[in-house]
Amino acid sequence: MESTAQNKRSLDVPIVPKPGSDEELVVRLASGDGAAFDQIFDRYHKQIYNFIRKQVSERENIEDLVQEVFLRVFKSAKNFDPEKKFSSWVYKIALNEVKRHWKKSAAKQTFSLNTPVGDEGSDSERQDFIEDFRDLPENVLERENFSETLKVLIDRLPEKQRTVVILKIYHELTFEEIAEICECPLSTVLSRMRYAVNKLRRWLGVEED
Repeated sequence: MESTAQNKRSLDVPIVPKPGSDEELVVRLASGDGAAFDQIFDRYHKQIYNFIRKQVSERENIEDLVQEVFLRVFKSAKNFDPEKKFSSWVYKIALNEVKRHWKKSAAKQTFSLNTPVGDEGSDSERQDFIEDFRDLPENVLERENFSETLKVLIDRLPEKQRTVVILKIYHELTFEEIAEICECPLSTVLSRMRYAVNKLRRWLGVEED
């Protein structure tokens, strides 16, 4: 009985984030530490900017959306669960802002495999994605404009499938993290990625079995 009570007390003890971690910074921000917000901004501004840049076609709106994301981080810090991963939380905020923008402007999203993105996404991640098309007919792969064609086709993907591709390939998030950001089951994320790849292959002239 006593052991059960001790276990219950141990479960009630809040998890203390590692000093200097994203989670520790947002806990400090929630308590009114302005310097913590500056550090969060410095760490995530470039990533969030690039994420939004690939989803919004009107370049003049990108920085406004980025600022709105960090404003929401500032205002919502007290709602953050320090047991969760901060990066997933902030990407979810960014995705919600992008969706609000889509609803307001009905603008076509843009995405480019060739756009320089700084430290985002490794060449190997992009190559893994391209390898899904390894068995395309040679006459397709040898086209000089293959990369451009693939870019245009990715632009045509449904919003939810395109979002999964962006988060996975350019932001190196796990499928579990993407599921948390998109607020859907892991199986749904995996399905969207597979549907995206299959659809691209079909558009390129390779029918799936």
